[in-house]
Amino acid sequence: MNWEAVGAIGEVLGAIGVIATLGYLAVQIRQNTASLRATSELGLSQQSAGWMSRMAAQPDLSRIYDAAAEDPNSLTPEEISRFRWVVGELFLIYEGNYQLYRTGHIVEVSWKGKVQVMQGLLENPLVAEWWNRRMTPFSDEFYEYIERLRNSPGSSWTHQRVGSRAESGA
Repeated sequence: MNWEAVGAIGEVLGAIGVIATLGYLAVQIRQNTASLRATSELGLSQQSAGWMSRMAAQPDLSRIYDAAAEDPNSLTPEEISRFRWVVGELFLIYEGNYQLYRTGHIVEVSWKGKVQVMQGLLENPLVAEWWNRRMTPFSDEFYEYIERLRNSPGSSWTHQRVGSRAESGA
């Protein structure tokens, strides 16, 4: 028996084994990525559903939210405060969504829907004022993303900023 031939056959079989292992790992990574995306999407849906459920369970809060959308001037100072807390919660959810989108854990179509909602909210003068004065809890990256949205050519957000982030102490 020729040991060189046996060695060559062993090397070929080893190379085939390595290629098969790499193929298997690629399939496993793809499945894991799909599973992580599905889990992230489910988490986002649960967060949004929780927010909506709280709004539905509190008729006075949903009335305030609707009134703020229709006629922000009709709200009392207390109602404006409650509205801003609700918007703050929603934007915190959206910041989490943004981070998941940025890292590829949610698909673009899911994120685009959130962006449209944020753009609509930012057109509300109460939300614009809140954003201008209370952006501190958000990461710089999310803040800058929102500012790019605000200043994008297609944006109809025409409200002026009240000072800069540095001026606000953020």
